[in-house]
Amino acid sequence: MRALPDTLPVDVDPALVWLLLAPWAPMLAFVFGALWGSFANVVIYRVPRGLSVVRPGSRCPACEVPIAWYDNIPVLSYLLVRGRCRRCGERIALRYLVVELLAGVLSFALYMQHVMRPLVLGGGPAIGAWLLWLVFGLGLLIVTYTDIDLWVIPDEVVLPVAALGLLVAGIDRDVLGVGLIEAMAAGAAGYLLVAGLRWVYLRWRKIEALGLGDGKLLLMIGAFCGAKGLVWALAAGAIQGLVVAVPLLLLGKRVASSELQEVHGDDPELGEDGDGVMGARVPFGPFLAIAAFEYVLLPEQIEALVELVLP
Repeated sequence: MRALPDTLPVDVDPALVWLLLAPWAPMLAFVFGALWGSFANVVIYRVPRGLSVVRPGSRCPACEVPIAWYDNIPVLSYLLVRGRCRRCGERIALRYLVVELLAGVLSFALYMQHVMRPLVLGGGPAIGAWLLWLVFGLGLLIVTYTDIDLWVIPDEVVLPVAALGLLVAGIDRDVLGVGLIEAMAAGAAGYLLVAGLRWVYLRWRKIEALGLGDGKLLLMIGAFCGAKGLVWALAAGAIQGLVVAVPLLLLGKRVASSELQEVHGDDPELGEDGDGVMGARVPFGPFLAIAAFEYVLLPEQIEALVELVLP
């Protein structure tokens, strides 16, 4: 049993502190995140295709037999059935396991950051911050895979999460560490930057260099992370995009799961082959999301770097 800190916040019940500091509490945070990761898998597949996330229930994509509850337990069920449908034996994509694990790890890390660490240091637990940043992280996770799969950043995900960030910033700036004015300005700047670049390319080169989905994603990032988070997402996202994309393209591999024209057709505004990185179009959303994850999980280190550029 973990001992209580020597000093406790006067407004926190010692019993609650004991529960939050219990050895099994971070593992419950992992399970909680993995459960939402399972839901994120549903959103990743269904929302870009215009399908309901409520009905029908989960089913095998091959034989379409509904998946029983005991085969739908995050992480555990996938391992028990060895990644195959119990009915037809068809392989289930490894991504389902990866998304659940990533969501669980994210929830665990955020719990340690916003609940466990403050309590150990004698402060108050920021349970609300843990849950809000988890919502933000799930949004980033969903966007990463929808953009890789279908070159889509769903409005149904990024806009409500951005609105939530602005709402919280307006109510209490201490929850996310960003005030309403900064959140609004950063979100608007991110969106307008992409919209402006897109307009310039459409005007002068007649191609869509950036989709407005990237701008809406930056709106979400700015609403939660403020100006410094926006700057980091743009700079680190662009650099890491090149670092990852160029070697993959040199090896003859694609960054996305499909070609842009395969999904969205032969729209002249999308341009032809040769308009992207090394002659290939590369989705920018996943790299913006990776940079945002870094900012959320390593805030002190990242802010120190950002302050060198944005005092």
